[in-house]
Amino acid sequence: MRAMRVVTVGRPPRGAWGELVHDYAGRIARRTPFRLESVPQDGSRRPGDRKRREARDLLARRPAAGVLVALDRGGRSLPTENWPGALGHWRGRGELVFVVGGPDGLDESVLEAADEVLSLGPLVLPHDLALLVLLEQLYRALAAAENHPYGRH
Repeated sequence: MRAMRVVTVGRPPRGAWGELVHDYAGRIARRTPFRLESVPQDGSRRPGDRKRREARDLLARRPAAGVLVALDRGGRSLPTENWPGALGHWRGRGELVFVVGGPDGLDESVLEAADEVLSLGPLVLPHDLALLVLLEQLYRALAAAENHPYGRH
């Protein structure tokens, strides 16, 4: 089974957000090889400088053979019922890595390097919430592929 990773910018969420993220990451890891990783949030004053430096760290995590999926509000929307098929397709090409930007979003270089750019909707979401929504959708897709009741939509 091909590995799957989610890479975020900044420290992992704490408190209630952190508990939910930990719960869904654990659920995913029980179904497939999975890691949740983070790169440091840059401390530069200018958002453009921060995004460029964070992009360098994110792109260093790109799989040698596989698929890089970036989350961005301007990306393609993927309905819940299409996630199981998309995951199967992407994982058939090698390791699957999702990247979630920090408070400033992702630098254009990450969006250009990505094999896919997905949107979780037209709303601007705090990056911790975007991470949680992504993990829930990944778990739901894996459950649906196994005909688990959680995967119903």
